[in-house]
Amino acid sequence: MSFSSKFAMVVEDDPCFRAIAELMLQRMNFKSVVAEEDGEQAWAHLNFMRFDFILSDWNMAPMDGVDLLRCVRANRNLSKIPFVLMSADLSLNSWRKAIDAGATDFLVKPFSWEQLHETVRIAFSTPCADQSNIINFRSRRDNPMFGRFRPPPDGTLRG
Repeated sequence: MSFSSKFAMVVEDDPCFRAIAELMLQRMNFKSVVAEEDGEQAWAHLNFMRFDFILSDWNMAPMDGVDLLRCVRANRNLSKIPFVLMSADLSLNSWRKAIDAGATDFLVKPFSWEQLHETVRIAFSTPCADQSNIINFRSRRDNPMFGRFRPPPDGTLRG
């Protein structure tokens, strides 16, 4: 899949990791990659520019990634944008909170270019009946053959 016509946003408060994530997405040939340092700045930018993909850190202030995700999902013009949350926290509660908030996927930091590329590719190629670009984890998390399914951190398949 080509991303050459797609616009991406990276939301990350750590300037080094923000630059790395931005470069990774540029290496995937996104037409444009915009980087913001927190959820409030990202939300302001989302209200005047169209984006096709959002990669957001979880832990930021004043608006964290989950709050940004909820704002995006609540806005009918933005609700179908693939939104990947990233965090160094691998807890089961974090994984469930991300999925329940409507995350397309969840990446544990640090991650490789290959892991991000696969996540982005799947985010754009896995339509659901109710939201075309959002992977419906709730109905598919018991199926280990779905996509590149990763079980929750505690290793269980049931939630």
